Amino acid sequence: MPEPEAAMPEPEVAMPEPEVAMPEPEVPAAVEAAAQEVSSFFEITDVPKVQTAPGHKAPAAEDTIEGRYAGVLFSSASQQESLYDVYEDMIYLSELYKASEPFRMYTQNSGVGKKEINALNGVLNETAPFNPLTIHFLTVLAENKRLGQIYDIAMKYKKFYQLFNKEEKITIISAEELTAAQKDDVVEALKANPNNQGKAFTIEYSVDPIIRGGLQMYTESEFMDMSLVSRLTRINEEVAKLSL
Repeated sequence: MPEPEAAMPEPEVAMPEPEVAMPEPEVPAAVEAAAQEVSSFFEITDVPKVQTAPGHKAPAAEDTIEGRYAGVLFSSASQQESLYDVYEDMIYLSELYKASEPFRMYTQNSGVGKKEINALNGVLNETAPFNPLTIHFLTVLAENKRLGQIYDIAMKYKKFYQLFNKEEKITIISAEELTAAQKDDVVEALKANPNNQGKAFTIEYSVDPIIRGGLQMYTESEFMDMSLVSRLTRINEEVAKLSL
């Protein structure tokens, strides 16, 4: 009788390794705290709200990394009728960048990828209502390893928006902190100047006791000195001439 065929061994089935759940990337608590703090005082005033531009092009072209990214963002925001909304987001991010060292370090970490930026975007959305285009833009920056340049890009976008709106940056220096009523008077005086017709202003106030009184005003193209110290200097110069 033939020998019975030996039973073939059952093929071994490799059991899959149990999946190990990877912890979700966390945003440093200090970044969350800073985002909430900036949100508590963040406010933009006296800036025209324009959501789209003719031709959807930035008012200037700049062949730098921050210039190219800001230009693309400007065009995309215009197409989506979100120019001002994205402008608000860029100003907020620039303030957060200046106020929070942990945030600066987070953006400059080359290991920040899609998961990490999604975690950061989640924190930002919980803090303030960010435009979806801004959130997508941050993701693109992280994937392209350009997140560390967010401050420069935000400042360039701000410049494009100001140029588009004929917005002029003005610095007012006084010997003492101006009251709210005095600041209102400064704004009204600027608007009353016929040369400023159609312009918008971004005004920064600073204090310098050395000028002793009056005001000094800097724009991007000129300087006006209406301070007490400059008047005294001129009087002294005239007196000196009389004594010769």
